[in-house]
Amino acid sequence: MRTKAGFWQHVEKFSRAHALLKKGMGIVVACSGGPDSLVLADVLARWQPKYRLRLVIAHFEHGIRGAASREDAAFVRSWCEEKHLPFAMEAADVPRLAREAGTSVETMGRELRYAFLERVRLERGMDVIATAHHADDQAETVLMHILRGTGLQGLAGIRPRRGCIIRPLLGVTKADILAYAEQAGLNPREDVTNAVADCLRNRVRLELLPHLRQSYNPAITRALCQLADIAADEQELALGHVPAMYLPLDCQAFRRLGTPSQRIVVRRLWQEATGSTTDLPWEAVERVRSLAVAGAGSQQLPHHFLAQVHHGALYLTSQH
Repeated sequence: MRTKAGFWQHVEKFSRAHALLKKGMGIVVACSGGPDSLVLADVLARWQPKYRLRLVIAHFEHGIRGAASREDAAFVRSWCEEKHLPFAMEAADVPRLAREAGTSVETMGRELRYAFLERVRLERGMDVIATAHHADDQAETVLMHILRGTGLQGLAGIRPRRGCIIRPLLGVTKADILAYAEQAGLNPREDVTNAVADCLRNRVRLELLPHLRQSYNPAITRALCQLADIAADEQELALGHVPAMYLPLDCQAFRRLGTPSQRIVVRRLWQEATGSTTDLPWEAVERVRSLAVAGAGSQQLPHHFLAQVHHGALYLTSQH
């Protein structure tokens, strides 16, 4: 078990290795009040003098757990007042909005939360958004992508930095975080929905990973995190050898590429069209690739997107 000082050193070393922190940086810290995000907020607050950090602690209330959700918000607000830290909050009825949009509560909550965090970043003149993803989250994500079928991007999982989002705790485990919270005298809130195996991520966390850890590899979390790093390196190498192509896609030029390059291009175009870093499932990549090679037809894609060839060009359009 790491000491508090050992935890700080490990997180700081990871942050330096991935260029996550610099002096004078303005950071919006996403904080639910749970152990992970409260530890992140505590560490960054302690580093304020050293790095001259400008912090805003931001809490998004999903409206999922009724009074418990409101108590989470009050807890984070009170913690910020105690630490003399700026606080920002937004609330939304995520279940209702998810029903109206025909999407999952998890997806809607994530989209609204990140939109809120980005608004706070822009309005407060901050540089980045810090989230509390850790090594166990990485292992869960890689496993979920494997189960669904994925390419290199999916195997790369969660990256330490994506655009304006940084993840300083990605190099430490949940056990490390809980130990730090206890040593630092933090009393985080607990979201009871995380202990219910009602969605894929929770089932992977509560059932699959413990089974793999007990029956196959006690160091499964480290192994999956290493796989993610290797996949990220391989993807970066592969991307450097694939020509840039944009929407609408010239199907004739696309046909001149080899199959591996075509798959990379399709995933790039998916990100361009959706603005999302979520990997497109394998079978959907193949359907789009076949469509562009054939130079005719249309295909329905996830998240209400349509792939369609018109006059020799491929278009990806939202049907919302």
